[in-house]
Amino acid sequence: MVHGRTVRDFWCGASGEKRTRGVLAALGFFSAALLPACSGCQVEIERSTATHADGLYRHLLVGGTEPDGAFVLALHERAPGDEELVLVSLAEGEKRTCSLGKAAWYTTLQPQPPWYGDDEPSVDPRPARILTLEGDIGAKSGDLLIFDASCVERMRVPSVEGWLWPLYGAQGKHVGYAARTTSGKVVTIDPWAGSVHTIAENVSFSTYMLDKFWLIEGGSVVVRDRDGKTLQTAGSGVTELATYSGDQVAYVDAKGLWVLKLGDPEPTAIPTAAAPCKPEYFYTGSIQLAYRDDCAAGVLAVRDLTTGDTRVLSDKVTSTRFRYDPSMSWIFFEREEPGKKRELWAVPGAGEPVLVGTNPRPNWYPGRSAAGFLFDLDHDGAAGTLGTWTLEGGFSPLLENSAGSWGGYTDHFAAFADVQEDVGTLVVYDRNTLAEALRIPRVHSSTPTFARQVAALGYVHDWDDALGEGTLGVWIPYNGQQIDVDTGVTEFTEIFWPEPGILYAVRAPERAGLWTAYPDL
Repeated sequence: MVHGRTVRDFWCGASGEKRTRGVLAALGFFSAALLPACSGCQVEIERSTATHADGLYRHLLVGGTEPDGAFVLALHERAPGDEELVLVSLAEGEKRTCSLGKAAWYTTLQPQPPWYGDDEPSVDPRPARILTLEGDIGAKSGDLLIFDASCVERMRVPSVEGWLWPLYGAQGKHVGYAARTTSGKVVTIDPWAGSVHTIAENVSFSTYMLDKFWLIEGGSVVVRDRDGKTLQTAGSGVTELATYSGDQVAYVDAKGLWVLKLGDPEPTAIPTAAAPCKPEYFYTGSIQLAYRDDCAAGVLAVRDLTTGDTRVLSDKVTSTRFRYDPSMSWIFFEREEPGKKRELWAVPGAGEPVLVGTNPRPNWYPGRSAAGFLFDLDHDGAAGTLGTWTLEGGFSPLLENSAGSWGGYTDHFAAFADVQEDVGTLVVYDRNTLAEALRIPRVHSSTPTFARQVAALGYVHDWDDALGEGTLGVWIPYNGQQIDVDTGVTEFTEIFWPEPGILYAVRAPERAGLWTAYPDL
């Protein structure tokens, strides 16, 4: 994870027996399936008796490796308006902090929860490496600094721009990163060997997929392997590209729209009515390419790349989304005519477009429930009406004044309503029945997070705008229990290793610092 904003994960578990806390680490993802059998059990969560570090912290990112143990990276307020990135050890009984200086964003290797077939969390056996972009939050470029867990600078890569791509080797091992510099170079970085390798120069666009770099290099599409070897080139005056499954690319150049399959001697021209743009791949049982057949008019076309069949769906299209289900594929698009409401349309399989509603939420996405797709419609820029939509029944309102909804590893999804200055009412619904399962007022909108390890939801409620803090709460769907963990909390995140738990920041002056809590299992 690259951290330039607040991202919060959460964990909590339930059991009716008294067991050691480490038991659930071995259960991992499967523990979610065990919770319904314990629907009447009560959960206790034990707070730490002392802080891991004193002071004010935000943007928590938990990392850890076998040699260095678990730690957290966080922005520490030295004085109002003056923050530094610090590393805080999470080792029991060790109160150790060191400074990493100013950081616009930062990342490190994170222990991961057990997945299917695994018995233990995944923890890297190498020494930790912390990567930071030197500068203040919001900076788009700067020197990339690489530190060890003692906050000693190990290497520096000058003038890196944007985010990093993680590089993986055999069996998913993290072997390094790729980055683009402000001078237009694409480089790979091995933070353990301390090496930097140039892949390409004069790059105006770059992406990485399945061990290949897909570049616009000197105005041409250039595909390179991870060592920088050229695999294929095409086009002239290329302005944009899209890739699919690591073996083909669609691109727009001065002559039109093209599809190039790796290994083919020449690209295939895609006929268009006018100057095209915005190629996007999606899958419906066969590979499809969506694009604007006439970019100026916003004409959306879809081509089946297996059969060559092409459909023109609508003009004045501003955005698209795609959903593939084994029973039917869906295309959703938004169109807008000057002076009129924005329209959201759905295309079921090979059918014709059907109007879903108007003024969808910005950055809309077709969420799923047993009762149909989830949308926020009649949105005024701040809130709208959350409801379900089906082809047969149309739109059915569920929640007024909704600011958005999201799901997690549970049979529930959450929504926010009546939000004012980032504080509103958290409402949780059963995904299958749409029954309301939970309603909590005065929750800060950035805090609710479904757990990754078990079915649970964390949030900070009773938010005090003046103090900028609230009460950390936990809801467990399978027994309906609501647990207040601590007060004076600003944010929290999930701990996977060496034992599952919660790390959270407290702002209350008499207790300000980083605290942990663990379920009593």
